[in-house]
Parts: sequence; C-alpha cells; structure tokens
Amino acid sequence: MFLCPRRYYFNAYDSGAFGVCIRGNRRLAVREGVIGVNLFFWICFGVGVGYTVVAFLLGEVLGAIDFDTDFDIGGGISPLKPSVIAAFITVFGGAGLILQSLLPFYAVLPAAGVIGLAVAAAMFRFVIVPLTKAQNTSAVEIQSLVGQSAKVTEKIFQGGFGQIAYAVNGNSYNSPAKSEDGREIARGEDVEIMFIEENTYYVKKKYE
Repeated sequence: MFLCPRRYYFNAYDSGAFGVCIRGNRRLAVREGVIGVNLFFWICFGVGVGYTVVAFLLGEVLGAIDFDTDFDIGGGISPLKPSVIAAFITVFGGAGLILQSLLPFYAVLPAAGVIGLAVAAAMFRFVIVPLTKAQNTSAVEIQSLVGQSAKVTEKIFQGGFGQIAYAVNGNSYNSPAKSEDGREIARGEDVEIMFIEENTYYVKKKYE
C-alpha cells in the first residue's frame, strides 16, 4: 500500500520525489481539515438560527407554552437555558466562519469559542436575568390580587368566560374571568377574585 501517486512510489528512494509526495499529502490533509471545520461552523450557525426561528414561530402560535425551559441550579437562575445555548452556538458558528479568513487555522476554534461565550454570558447577564426577575415579580403581584373585589364588565357565561375590571393603586385593569363554580354571573355584579390560573381570574359573587 502507498499514499503517493504510483510514479512517486517507483522513485521512493529519490528524496526529492519522496519529499514532494509527503508535502502534497500534508497539504491535502490540511485542506480537508479546513473544509471539515468550515462545515462544522456552518452546522453550528444553521442549528442556532434554526432553533431561534422555530422557537419564535412556536411562541407566536402557541404563546401559552413555554419553550424556554431551563435547568435550575441551587434554586437560582440557571444559565443553561436553550436561548442562551442557542446564542452561543449561533455566534460560535458565525464567528468561526468570519475568523477563518482573518486568523491562522489553529486559532480559529478557540477565538470563536471565546466570542461565543462572551456573547452568551452578556445575553444571560443583561437580558435573561432581568426578564426572569421581572416575571417572578409580576407573578407575586398577580397572586396578591386574590381576595380583591372586582366588577363584571362582560357577562360570565355558565361554564364559559367573561371579563372583570379591578383597580390597583388607582389604576384600572381588565382581565378574562370565569366563575369559580361554573355558574353564570351577570354584567355589573360585584365579585371577589378567588384564584388565578393561566392568566384567567376565577371569581364568585361577592354577595350571595
């Protein structure tokens, strides 16, 4: 078995020919390596962008479903969110594709990795953490409405939905509502908010 073209095999004792043969194979190996890494960067970039597009579309169509699940660490906000991971993969792939023409081959992977980590860390610190804290605060404020008085502004149908209005700190808000016991509640009735589930306010008549 031989790695070189046959004409170099017969001249294997010719150091010049043998040297050219080795040099040619090294160039071929390097070229194949560059092509492989380039494909790897394209795959990373495509997967990251693809996840972002799909998550956005599913979020628009099925907004009630949370597609950004995470793995909590010690009860805190975990950086292992799909959106953060997707950001790293996308930036890593895109940076790798750009840096291939700017840096030596051996420096592209680590440089792309550093850039990807930096962007993902910045996204987590300045986007994910504030949003998560704001959502948690909103959840606490919503639950504090339990027991508050409200008025039915749109008839709550038996087993169906209606609408209520309530005031918080002088500001008036409207929310979808259902009767706690499934009975009909007429428009204009005073009700009490019993519990809140999936942004629907379950109420009962205040005076019965």
